[in-house]
Amino acid sequence: MTAQEPREGRRALVLGGGGTLGVVQAAYIQAAFELGFRPDLVIGTSVGALNGAWVAMYPDDPQGLLDVWRGLGRIRVLRWNPLHLAARVTRNPRALRDNDIVRGLIDAHVRDLRFEDARLELAVVATNLTRGRKHLFREGPLAPAIAASTAIPGVFEPVELGGDLYVDGCITASVDIASALALGATEVLAIDLTPPAGAAAPPKTALGVLAQSFRILSRATTEAMEAIGRSAAAVQVVRPDLSGLSPWRLDVAEPLIQEQLAQARCRLTRVIDPWGRVAGSGSREAGSGNRDAGGGNRETEGRKHAA
Repeated sequence: MTAQEPREGRRALVLGGGGTLGVVQAAYIQAAFELGFRPDLVIGTSVGALNGAWVAMYPDDPQGLLDVWRGLGRIRVLRWNPLHLAARVTRNPRALRDNDIVRGLIDAHVRDLRFEDARLELAVVATNLTRGRKHLFREGPLAPAIAASTAIPGVFEPVELGGDLYVDGCITASVDIASALALGATEVLAIDLTPPAGAAAPPKTALGVLAQSFRILSRATTEAMEAIGRSAAAVQVVRPDLSGLSPWRLDVAEPLIQEQLAQARCRLTRVIDPWGRVAGSGSREAGSGNRDAGGGNRETEGRKHAA
């Protein structure tokens, strides 16, 4: 077992949004816990809110989160059938489909849980569409907060709470480092599922232009907050290799999970030290989704000798 140093400060796990790519995030969470990282605070946006709720409720069982994803099999957030979409918009002009995937997960794993039931401090990020600002849910029933945080605008119906409409937290803070710092975090490990803007093929449709523009905005905002945050705390933003994966549809298969676990174990050795602490800004995690070559294995060997 790795030698333990006295805990100082406050560690935050910040989980960004990314649709079906939440399974990748779950693999990185598992790897981080294997390396000894233990957060005091969990902040989640969109699918990160779903993953974050599990971590906060069951911090001793990150493997259980991966098992939840294994059980989903083939995921389709949106089917691009013109006739189906036209019929749906006719019935409900504010949404293209029901948010049945998230509703099923909430019914199965959240039910009537409250923020106060969490073993770790938990915050869920949503966007208040009525007032035009970010909203941080930190108390009360958990299910409506997650439903609000995952309500992709234009795709899923906005969630009405207290007379206001709420949509996906990614609109205002895909990776909410700012709230982690405001809540006193001195170490921040963030997992960003935003695909690199330059990695996608040039958009050919209006929706493609919109999606690409949103990715650029989200990535630029996160990188700006990352740079600012490093002046106040040890902040590391990890960006998994998302090559060939889509946030809209994914077949969750065991080879995919094992591949992501292997990559996560390698990459996270660069940002989590042998005592489970987030490394300082001087050892910035390299790359933007590219696979590391070799360095992680040497660091892993170092951990074994320190155990």
